[in-house]
Amino acid sequence: MPSRRAKLPRGKYLEHAISLHVQLREVDALGVVWHGNYLAYFEAAREAFGRRYALGFDEIAGAGLMAPIVQVSCDYLSPAKYGDELDITARLFRQDAAKAVFHFEARRRADQTLLAVGRTVQAFTTLNGELLLSSPDFMNRFYALWAGSMLGSDE
Repeated sequence: MPSRRAKLPRGKYLEHAISLHVQLREVDALGVVWHGNYLAYFEAAREAFGRRYALGFDEIAGAGLMAPIVQVSCDYLSPAKYGDELDITARLFRQDAAKAVFHFEARRRADQTLLAVGRTVQAFTTLNGELLLSSPDFMNRFYALWAGSMLGSDE
């Protein structure tokens, strides 16, 4: 069966990974992770990414902006089960538009089986909900610091 995995964009990205254990409350009667929990795993990785790179809620709010999620997708490739230890990776690719696009991978730590891949798109808005049409200044500064620090990878 061909993989449904979406291709990652080309270009520079930053990534951060977290580990977590699947808890009993996250599984169904068969011990399989309920599909909606993957979005919570992705959010946890995105928040950890924000703390790691100073690009989280506090920095966005400090710029007088919001970044609501406007699109989310997830492809489920193999089930995670109760007790599994998972590695969740969040990758941010550089954007010229007024949005942040994160790509995610969920893998079982024991055998590195790819369990799910996902993507979120966050648009930048004012506190009144007005959509920004160009990249906000704080993101431009972030990208400039990123370029100067040689962080991330090139694909």
